Amino acid sequence: MGRFTDKVVIVTGSSAGIGKAVILGFAQEGASVVLHGTNTERLAAAEKALHDAGIPESRILKVQGELNNDAVQDTLINETVAKFGKVDVLINNAGTFKKPGDASAIESFDYVFAVNVRAVFRLVELATPYLEKTKGNIINVSSIFGFSKTLEVGKDGVAYGMSKAAVDRFTQNINQSLMKKGIRINNINPGPFETNISNRTLVDPKPELLEMIKAHSGKLMSVVTPTGSIGQPEQLVPAFLLLADEKSSFITGSLWTIDGGMSTWAPEATDLKL
Repeated sequence: MGRFTDKVVIVTGSSAGIGKAVILGFAQEGASVVLHGTNTERLAAAEKALHDAGIPESRILKVQGELNNDAVQDTLINETVAKFGKVDVLINNAGTFKKPGDASAIESFDYVFAVNVRAVFRLVELATPYLEKTKGNIINVSSIFGFSKTLEVGKDGVAYGMSKAAVDRFTQNINQSLMKKGIRINNINPGPFETNISNRTLVDPKPELLEMIKAHSGKLMSVVTPTGSIGQPEQLVPAFLLLADEKSSFITGSLWTIDGGMSTWAPEATDLKL
């Protein structure tokens, strides 16, 4: 019997990267899961991964659509309750770095805040009546760039960092009122992890370009993280399972930084060639 048998877990942006690893982790611990994404092929691959892990169709709900659309947010909550009868855990994982395509700075800003902030705010609002019934909990996926400078120096990095700072403040400001309803809310703030977010925001993601970016990122991470590497999504799963577990009833309003030490990195004397 798994740790989350008979629990219902929604994971937005779970067709790839961190979300995919997390939804597999909960499903393997017995949960019924709500799989969400925007891309048909990635959703199908994630659903297959769940089936390959032995998760029956009866424990999977699939929802496709852009989270900047209120109707998609409504569908996530309403169809979950219609199929499974309740919500135990809401994981707001979906996020974006910029608006895909050739967008202006303000267009990208509005899109980033719609997905990264407004959707999180509204999904928490929609899910609260159901989470109150189950004494459930919420995990928001933020970023270390909510409190430290992004490596991206352009306008997109600025908007992304601002959006994640907003999610941090939201979690810290709302946790007290949610706790009065028996609902815990926490953040996980990842650092450099292998995800699909950069691929999706490129205008023309040619394979050779992606390989170049990956190689460059690897070299950079070997310098600016004490662990010397980029993290793999599976390395985050234990933290999600622990925060969502009923045994973590004293943990709420927290921001968990998991970044290989990146946010505390600074050049030391022995690192400098003087």
